[in-house]
Amino acid sequence: MDGGGMPRRILEWKPMGRRISGRPRKRWIEDVEEDIQTMEIRGWRKMSKERTEWKKITEKVKTLYWVVTPT
Repeated sequence: MDGGGMPRRILEWKPMGRRISGRPRKRWIEDVEEDIQTMEIRGWRKMSKERTEWKKITEKVKTLYWVVTPT
């Protein structure tokens, strides 16, 4: 095998650009899981499939965090 084959090129490849330093940003689902854990809700993934149950949970979260102002 010659010295310029594909496996050799892949092995010696140097990525270009810069990597962002620090901890990766939090994903949306991680925030949701953290809030639900704070509220001590069990089986939330199953409840999220039931529209009426999920609506109850979201309304509870809104009142807990004062997200929605009273009208």
